[in-house]
Amino acid sequence: MRAVIDAVKGLYFRCLFENGDLINVHKNFLPEGIKEGDVIKAVFSIDEDATKKQRELMDQYPKS
Repeated sequence: MRAVIDAVKGLYFRCLFENGDLINVHKNFLPEGIKEGDVIKAVFSIDEDATKKQRELMDQYPKS
């Protein structure tokens, strides 16, 4: 999925995705030198270890 850097607000970059969704991303997660108008490829992946720990925490508390 691609997104365009729509605006820069301090340390955050507003990213407009092809489907119209907007997210704010801290500059530490983006390539150095990125600026408004640049198009980025967005890739998300699962952190398997963190997910396992999160599920274990969630299982400790019954859902109401």
